[in-house]
Amino acid sequence: MEKTLGELAEYVGGKVKKRDKNVKILGVRTMDEAEEGYITFLTNEKYEKKLGDTEASAIIVSPKLKRINKPLLISDNPYLASAKIVDLMMNPDVKYSKTVHKTAVMSSTAKLGKDVSIYSHVYVGKRVKIGNGVVLMPKVFLGDDCEIGDNTVIHPNVVIYANTKIGNNVTIHANSVIGSGGFGYAPDGSDYFNIPQVGKTVLENDVVIGDNTTIQRGALSATKIGRGTKIGSQCLVAHNVKIGENTLLIAQVAVAGTATIGNNCVLAGGVGVVGHVTVGDKVTVGARSGVTNDLPGGDTYLGYPAVPIKKMRRSQMAAHRMPMLMEALRSLRRRTKTLEDRIRWKRKSDS
Repeated sequence: MEKTLGELAEYVGGKVKKRDKNVKILGVRTMDEAEEGYITFLTNEKYEKKLGDTEASAIIVSPKLKRINKPLLISDNPYLASAKIVDLMMNPDVKYSKTVHKTAVMSSTAKLGKDVSIYSHVYVGKRVKIGNGVVLMPKVFLGDDCEIGDNTVIHPNVVIYANTKIGNNVTIHANSVIGSGGFGYAPDGSDYFNIPQVGKTVLENDVVIGDNTTIQRGALSATKIGRGTKIGSQCLVAHNVKIGENTLLIAQVAVAGTATIGNNCVLAGGVGVVGHVTVGDKVTVGARSGVTNDLPGGDTYLGYPAVPIKKMRRSQMAAHRMPMLMEALRSLRRRTKTLEDRIRWKRKSDS
């Protein structure tokens, strides 16, 4: 696909100089890989020094970098603009089969909507309801009494346990498990009794689940993932967890049972959340942090245990100064000992 820089600016709501509107663009590449005919982007100021070396025909930048001597697409959000252009020019719509493959195993009580695409070796259990335009890729397993909303796409080898409810426009990537039993055992004195996990799992509209992620069903009530939330790869959401709307769980996040995560939160890679805590709305937790207590909304937290980032920075600065402080303490001890020795010697002399 070929577009002019002017067309792309109009598409993303950006601006270009009049003389640059007819620059031809074939696609998007990084600054290091871009060549003539491609547009690149600058979303992190620390890479600004690379702009002079790129061979790209144009660059997507923020308004404060508009003095660069190259054709520019100026956007208030260069990252979003570049993503939209990639989607427009380099991410063609996938054409699905809109048929049921002959090797799919379908319960006679399952109900299918219009234009569904069910590929080879899919299993659909009893009383399953599948909405319009749903795509089930090879080897998807749907347990009994599941509900799948319209235009949801489920990638290969996904396992969805019984009694799971999935909304519209949901995407679940390969090898993920939705609705498996939570980890619950009651000690009986000599062994452990397995606590039945009989609740539901609910994924609301526009949720995205990454590959190799597990979301466990509730013990009695439901595990719930709110509208628009995106969960990355290799994450674990345990039983009875409630996650609000438009929240991001980036790779390898683990949320223990009965924790509550608010709306518009970001949990960076490797964050761990203990059970029965509440994370407020608009909270950001830095990578590899451990949430061990409730976190009030509207702040950024870091460390183990996770504390407000300003406090963590002060602690880190203090830790970096520790060798100097220890040397100062040793010097003070030496001086104190010298003074004490002199006082003792003077007392002996006076006596």
